[in-house]
Amino acid sequence: MRSCRIHVTGASGSGVTTLGRALADALALPHHDTDDYYWRPTAPPYREKRDVVERLRLMQEMFLDRADWVLSGGLDGWGDSIIPMFDAVVFVEAPTEIRLRRLREREARHFGATPSRREGGAMRKRKSSSNGPPTTMTAAERAAT
Repeated sequence: MRSCRIHVTGASGSGVTTLGRALADALALPHHDTDDYYWRPTAPPYREKRDVVERLRLMQEMFLDRADWVLSGGLDGWGDSIIPMFDAVVFVEAPTEIRLRRLREREARHFGATPSRREGGAMRKRKSSSNGPPTTMTAAERAAT
């Protein structure tokens, strides 16, 4: 029996999860996203990382041994052991401007405010350019660079 294990990956905000879900729906396969294994459930989200061993254990328990699935999201630096399981890999690209807009919208949905206003906002100073003083950079902008 041939398997159908697809990994959809790309930069944050490029549409990886959206495409992964759509592909899984079109092929009638279960969809999994690396964020669900990478992060512990918290409110607000994305505050506590699971350790690598726990991530891989959860993925093994949930779907890795099954013949068919779609996995979306990044595995950089921690998921190398499951790469040989993939039957196909899709790399998604989108222009930086689109990715930044999507990331800002995502942050607003998850945190309910702009990064500069929420408590503990993830604003950091950019290095100054030859054209002027340092500016602030949101977490979304850092993820896109």
